[in-house]
Amino acid sequence: MHWVHGYLLQIHIGIGAMALLAFWLPVASRKGSRFHRNAGWVFVITMSVVAATAITMSLMVLADPVGIRAPERNFDMARGLQVAREQRMFSLFLLMLGVLTATGLRHGLLALRTRTNPAALRSPLHLSQLVILGVLGIGVGIVGINSSSMLLMVFAAISMSASFNALRETRIARMTRNQRLRAHFGGLIGTGVGAYTAFFAFGGSRLLSDILSGQWQVIPWILPAVIGTIAIKRVERQYPEEAPA
Repeated sequence: MHWVHGYLLQIHIGIGAMALLAFWLPVASRKGSRFHRNAGWVFVITMSVVAATAITMSLMVLADPVGIRAPERNFDMARGLQVAREQRMFSLFLLMLGVLTATGLRHGLLALRTRTNPAALRSPLHLSQLVILGVLGIGVGIVGINSSSMLLMVFAAISMSASFNALRETRIARMTRNQRLRAHFGGLIGTGVGAYTAFFAFGGSRLLSDILSGQWQVIPWILPAVIGTIAIKRVERQYPEEAPA
């Protein structure tokens, strides 16, 4: 299975690089324009591949951490258990990011469909996805508290908040235009946060290791979430709550 993981990783990295660039095309274009819609679909398709490969790889490592991550190393039992624990802990975090990304994509797209189908957000599949995201957030939060990892605790809170807010939006009988747009932009911005966080967790951390050392290395991990939160707040101000039509 190690070679399958490696093959998926190559796809993940290649398509992920495209997705990171594609994220800015709909952001920079005029909302509602043909270019915005086409660029948005490029981002959605590439990020769907990224999320699917991330979730699959994370599940593989959770099932067989040593076999996937260190197949050629001979550990004694104590060291093997330690490696397995560390890899599972990190893979649980990456699984949560993958589900956060996939859920944000789906929620952002379904929100626009409520204009013609008010129940679009309330499908069993989507509701299950939102609940799974919340459960993963709780699990990662517990791991973060036990390991005193501020990074895990911060992103656990983000995931739980995203799950709660999206579930709250599914209870709206019929969304107004502004509610649809808030849910759409919020979901896709959250997807971008997950993508850039995962990037800085791997390649980006190596690129910045000479600039940021020690505890400062956590900055590029947290920065996408900070920028994303500010962006979502700006969207909320731009599209304020309004009375249902």
